Amino acid sequence: MSEDAILRLKQTVLFKKLREKEKEESKETSFEDYEISQNIISVVRKAAPLLERVPENMPEFTLHNANHSVHVIENMDKIIPCETLKQLNTIEISILIYAAYLHDIGMISSSDERKQIVKTSEFKKHLTSNEELYRKLEEAKNNSDYEVVLAIENKAFTDFLRKNHVQRAHKIIDEYKLDSEISWKNIPYGNLVRAVCDSHELPVKALYNTKSWPNDTVVLNKLVNVQYLAVIFRLADILDVDPERTPRHLFYYINPKDEVSIKEWKKHLSITGFQITPEKIKIVANCKHPEQERTLRKFIKEIDKEIEDSYRLVSSYRDNLEDKYILKLSEPVDAEIHSIGYEYCDFRFELDYRRVLDLLMGEGLYRNPIVALRELLQNSVDAVRYRESLEKREGNGYKPSIEVSLRNNELIIEDNGIGMDEKIFKNYFMRVGRSYYQSPEFRQKNVDVDPVSEFGIGILSVFMVADKFTVESRRKTFEEEFNPSEPIYFEIPTAYDYFIRKQSNRSKYGTKITLYLKPNHPFSAETLVKTISEIAPFIEYQIEINTDKGKSKYEPLLPGEKIRSKNVVKEHFEVSFDDKKEGIEGKLYVVKPNFLKPTVLSIIAQRGFAIPSSEFPLGRLSYKAAIQASINISGQSKLSLSPSRSHVIMDEKYYEFIGKIEQNILEGLEKYLKTTNDSSSVEQYIEKVNELLEDEILSLSGSLLYKGLYYCEKSKNTLVKIFLNYVPLLTISDDGQRKYKTLKELDNITNLAITGANDLPEKITDAKILEETKSLIGPRTILLMQEEGEEERNSFLNEILGDSSEIYITSIPGVVIKTFYNTKKSDENIVFRKYNKFIQQIHIGSIGKAPIFVHPLGFYKAADTEVIYNASHPLFARLLNGGEPKMKLLKRQYIS
Repeated sequence: MSEDAILRLKQTVLFKKLREKEKEESKETSFEDYEISQNIISVVRKAAPLLERVPENMPEFTLHNANHSVHVIENMDKIIPCETLKQLNTIEISILIYAAYLHDIGMISSSDERKQIVKTSEFKKHLTSNEELYRKLEEAKNNSDYEVVLAIENKAFTDFLRKNHVQRAHKIIDEYKLDSEISWKNIPYGNLVRAVCDSHELPVKALYNTKSWPNDTVVLNKLVNVQYLAVIFRLADILDVDPERTPRHLFYYINPKDEVSIKEWKKHLSITGFQITPEKIKIVANCKHPEQERTLRKFIKEIDKEIEDSYRLVSSYRDNLEDKYILKLSEPVDAEIHSIGYEYCDFRFELDYRRVLDLLMGEGLYRNPIVALRELLQNSVDAVRYRESLEKREGNGYKPSIEVSLRNNELIIEDNGIGMDEKIFKNYFMRVGRSYYQSPEFRQKNVDVDPVSEFGIGILSVFMVADKFTVESRRKTFEEEFNPSEPIYFEIPTAYDYFIRKQSNRSKYGTKITLYLKPNHPFSAETLVKTISEIAPFIEYQIEINTDKGKSKYEPLLPGEKIRSKNVVKEHFEVSFDDKKEGIEGKLYVVKPNFLKPTVLSIIAQRGFAIPSSEFPLGRLSYKAAIQASINISGQSKLSLSPSRSHVIMDEKYYEFIGKIEQNILEGLEKYLKTTNDSSSVEQYIEKVNELLEDEILSLSGSLLYKGLYYCEKSKNTLVKIFLNYVPLLTISDDGQRKYKTLKELDNITNLAITGANDLPEKITDAKILEETKSLIGPRTILLMQEEGEEERNSFLNEILGDSSEIYITSIPGVVIKTFYNTKKSDENIVFRKYNKFIQQIHIGSIGKAPIFVHPLGFYKAADTEVIYNASHPLFARLLNGGEPKMKLLKRQYIS
């Protein structure tokens, strides 16, 4: 590997020129001195194997091995005019060669070093600086998709090495002692090589700093123009587009996934011809896709810029430098690009800035002009939360303050939060669509703050209510305590015009925004407190209110604080949330509303600010019951909101949140039943249970929920288990007494039967009915009596036990019994089946003949002629004409 690299080096014109000059100098001194070239070979022998390791951390990068170094050396020979090359001394030529091999050496990293790098604050800062990549990483971690996590971390590490490889090159050079032999006659000059290497990631204008890149330094008696050498090296490096650097078979083998890598490889692969002379550069390319051509054209523009700036620098030389150090390359690249299968153009959508802003500020985004106050309060609360967290971390005392003033058609919102400096103002406040609290700069602070601001467009809403506004602010800095930031003051006349900057004498930290309101603005002194309470019900700070009516103080609610509603007829039970880790705090109240006035007041907020209850899809539990909410959502339970914050987006976060709400409601229901059962009489408990059944809170049919809250299949299982454990059923015991028992207590039965209430005029004892039942069905039969809530109870029985198996018409007039088989089921094996109205067997116990198959009354909706009755039984005798038995049927007669 090393010997191949050395062989290729020896074949380059620049190295041969170096040997020639060494030979000439040997003639002058009468002894052979090839120290410089031998030292170069020694360094290359060490560096070449290291460069082969670059793909270990950068598998998708175009090649940066020793072959790239040779290409750079060859390019330098082509760029340097002959008259200059003749005058360059051995030290200058050697610096160019050394730089070619050492400039990319910082791209290597051992596995152990990688482990250390990823733990550093610098790497974490780099990771969070890419907003999209960081978002994908967090999403993959939350989904436990470790393959994606690893891929993203690999990409981040690769990018970290690329961005820091110039600085890292110093470390690698020192670690492997690569510059220990960069010397001549015991005079080291590795620092000059490093200066040239350092230049290749900087703009050309940096080279004007002659302290770092001198143009007249010396090594012993040899003059060295480091500045010129850096110019030549940079041009040669950027011009390495030789196809060998991106061999096609390697492209398909590596199959890069990263978008930047793909563009870089395809850019190189599209080049079919390339020529460098001291006066001109020509590129010929065949592009098969416009994006490929666009990338190549962008690359050519970068080369043109490098040529222009480099030529300007070298052209500034005077006196002895002017004649020796020449750069003839001054013209832009001669590009011959063939578009295959398309016509190249640069057409794309252009935004009408004024029109787009009108749409953003109009009702298309914000329907209510009061949102202007909400957006400004959100900014103040975020700023105060941010500063409070930083002050706490520093161990400082801090008293948050937010004030809202309404006087003389001016609305002023002022806080003593973190404030803004000019940098924050320019980069975030002025940049519509960018929020500081969603930026890498904020994440790098590692501050325990859950900000409200997300989209960075809210400030535009102020133009719904104001003709203009002003911003005055001063930022509290913690990193540079002895270099405090200067205050800023800007007047924003419209959304379209330039800002007006003024001097500010503000001494306190925080921000003051003044809105100069339009004549038809929606704010008033009488309603300002109420408006703020509707906007920010659960923020943790008081707000001072100043109007021409006087001063007052807004006291926010606490999550869970009950909102009194006259439209609630009855409150069944409450459900508490106090899980800061989950991010849900407050209470839900399951209530029965007044259906003449069905609105039930609720407050659902996110990070303290209300989500309009009319838009939030959580309200009605069933047609007869509703949820009254006093909930604040934060942290990992945060929901996705529309940019206007007017409604919730029904994505995975939403359904996960609904699942948590549903689970807690069921847990609250079970707790309510257990507590009520333990503290009430049987009669009181039965009454409570019947209310829950009647209001469809304890119901399997309560899935017709209002805008999203519904009992899923998992919840149905939970409901059935609650029914098994807590809902009493009226049974007739073996001694003929009526007793309430749960299905859990009836676990050892063989058969279960159900009959109507025993309220016939001819009084028949329950014991007689039980006796008849056991004679028909079997001795180990439990008989249930139908009662209030019959339909709801039967729904659960059908789900738990399956559909009723048979109907028995007993010898007792008016008594019909339905049976359920396969009753012994464990909770874990409950199978849900829809209730099918199929033909059932009817047994006539008094006659004892084979049963007649009929459709029970009320179950069949077809024509009467298709319904077959056993007209001889006393039960049907009561139902048919005149209450007397008749043998005649409408279509056919059956006599049993």
